[in-house]
Amino acid sequence: MPFADDLLEQAYDLAQKEPANPKQASLRRAVSTAYYALFHLLIDEAVSKWAVERHRSILARTFEHSKMKGICDDVLKTVKSGGSVLPELNTVAHNFIQLQEHRHTADYDNSKQWSRTDVLNVLTLATDAFTEWRAISAQDAAQDFLLQLFLPKLPKQ
Repeated sequence: MPFADDLLEQAYDLAQKEPANPKQASLRRAVSTAYYALFHLLIDEAVSKWAVERHRSILARTFEHSKMKGICDDVLKTVKSGGSVLPELNTVAHNFIQLQEHRHTADYDNSKQWSRTDVLNVLTLATDAFTEWRAISAQDAAQDFLLQLFLPKLPKQ
C-alpha cells in the first residue's frame, strides 16, 4: 500500500483508537495525519513521473506547504472568477486548504477540544480528496496542477 494510503488509514485508526472516551492526542494526531496523507499523495504523484528514481526522494523534499496552499488558492480563485477547472480538482484544492487549516488547529491550538465527529468530518475531506484525485490523476489538468505545485511559476500557455 502506498505511503499516503497508509497515512489515511492510520488517521482513521487514531480517530477510533479509544472507543469510549477518545484522547485529544489521538484525535489531534488523526487530523494532522489526514492532512499529511493528502500532502504526500500529491507529492508522490508528482515525483513518480521523474525518470531518475534515486532523485525522487530528494525532489519530494522540495515541496512546500505554503506553496502548495497558494496553488490550491489559485485553483479556487479561477473557479470563483468563472474560469474552467475540473470539479474534482476544485475539490482536491479546497480540501487541501481545509485540511491544512485543520492541521494547524490540531497541532497548535490547545484550546480547541476535538470530538470524534469533528475528526471524522475532517477525515472525510481527505478521503474525498483521494477519491477525486484518483478519478482525474491521468488528465492533463491534474498533471499541470502537480507541476504547478513544484515549479516556482509556470508561464501562461
